[in-house]
Amino acid sequence: MKKYIALLLCLAMALSLAACSPSENGANETTAALPNDTTPSQTQPQQETTPAEKGFTFTAGGVEIAMKAEASPILAAMGEPKSYTEETSCAFTGLDKTYFFGSFYLNTYPQGDKDHVFAAWFADDTVTTAEGIYIGSTQAAVEAAYGTDGYNGSNAYIINKGESKLTIILTDGVVSSIVYDAVFE
Repeated sequence: MKKYIALLLCLAMALSLAACSPSENGANETTAALPNDTTPSQTQPQQETTPAEKGFTFTAGGVEIAMKAEASPILAAMGEPKSYTEETSCAFTGLDKTYFFGSFYLNTYPQGDKDHVFAAWFADDTVTTAEGIYIGSTQAAVEAAYGTDGYNGSNAYIINKGESKLTIILTDGVVSSIVYDAVFE
């Protein structure tokens, strides 16, 4: 249990506090959560497809959660979080917000006058991916659900799908962390 708490704290810091660093031109950009040193566009055109059609989703409390989805309907359906934090965004104009719902954390980013889902990470084994993987699943179960293409040869599976990424960390052959992230090009 202590490993899970320590890992969750590290993930939370990586996604929020350690996400900002100065760039070459002196502006801030997100470096920990975005692949290939990309900075998300603050003005993105409306897409014809929904976030659920463009990447990973998972369901918690009967609510489907997709990366880049508008956060307000999800937050309304989830009800009151157990905790909430916010900080000035280093990649967007406004506040990054983190909500804890007991079994998972939900991180949002501002875009215009709305917040959108940026990341979600599992806190316990009561939440599963759409493919049935949860904290405590075996490596064999992960490979049956996702194959081996995303395996880094050490302790992680990193699987990209559309505009999202799923990272599954293993400790001694058992899933110890599951994180969904939005991917920006």
